[in-house]
Amino acid sequence: MSVSIIVDNVVKKFEDTTVIDKLSLQIKPGELFTLLGPSGCGKTTLLRMIIGFNSIDGGSIRIADKEVNHIPVSKRNMGMVFQNYAIFPHMSVKDNIAFGLKNRKLGKEEMEKRINDILRVVHIEKYKDRMPDKLSGGQQQRVALARAIVIHPEVLLMDEPLSNLDAKLRVEMRNAIRSIQQQVGITTVYVTHDQEEALAISDRIAVMNGGVIQQIGTPKSIYERPANIFVSKFIGTSNVMKATLKVENGEKYIQLSDTYQEKMANLKDQAKPGGTVLVSVRPQEFMINEEKVGLKGKVIRSMFLGINTHYFIELEQGEEVEVIQDADAVELIPEGATVYLKVKPTKINVFSSEDETTLIKVGGINESK
Repeated sequence: MSVSIIVDNVVKKFEDTTVIDKLSLQIKPGELFTLLGPSGCGKTTLLRMIIGFNSIDGGSIRIADKEVNHIPVSKRNMGMVFQNYAIFPHMSVKDNIAFGLKNRKLGKEEMEKRINDILRVVHIEKYKDRMPDKLSGGQQQRVALARAIVIHPEVLLMDEPLSNLDAKLRVEMRNAIRSIQQQVGITTVYVTHDQEEALAISDRIAVMNGGVIQQIGTPKSIYERPANIFVSKFIGTSNVMKATLKVENGEKYIQLSDTYQEKMANLKDQAKPGGTVLVSVRPQEFMINEEKVGLKGKVIRSMFLGINTHYFIELEQGEEVEVIQDADAVELIPEGATVYLKVKPTKINVFSSEDETTLIKVGGINESK
């Protein structure tokens, strides 16, 4: 049966430095929950606290409502998949997978059944007698995954498991991990710095920076409605521009240039007129229009990528923005050409220039459900 994980005000210090300070989150039974952030943000430290490799200096971690703070690693019934696979080079695939089962002193018949079952799940049955040096990186990672799952742990922890693979294998393995996790139904905590990877596999994501959770939500909610500028820039590509907030006849507008403004129907009441705001526009949220209305700019360079074209445009104000257009939407625009850009007001995000938090009215910015 899948279990929940509750992290309640945990603290972790290394000597005089606090790397995680009173962090809390709740992971649902059977969920694939990803800790996402740049190097040094505390995500691996938190993962190691959950499994017991790092001590907990404050707060508590509960698995299925049982506190595990002082339970040894060997007693926590968790499986771990490491960045470097950590499979034994002198053991065959089958023996690697059997290692944890032997430590649990399972009977031979039950052990054989579990090994054969997990070999089928991770699709490496035909390699069971091979040695690790005869396997590809992706196959070795499947062995590591099988070894972690075969012991029937309550929780599966994965620390940057795909970072040593090439781009094509990463896509293949992230799809495999998602499929296997759903099939097994095990509560999984996944650590990565790769935003695309996190968006592709997660039920929910916690975006971290400096040991602090910036936002928790589904991949879609975090991508579409980031809680602050950091999340907006870290998840995907965002063009961030300054604008002025205006109110006319009771309606709110963002003034993006002297001649261009857009009405915004979804701004919070705290958004006050006359002040400067930060507007985040993803490349696909720009529209190139032929009516000479919008932000005026010049095409600096372009990249044709098959289904779409990326344009890099220098605006009159001096800012450079990236714009993505469907390849068949407009004719290829030559470098040096003058264009006018409008934004999609229902898609863009607006942030306070003071604390850089969102001014968009949405449900579940920091959802925990």
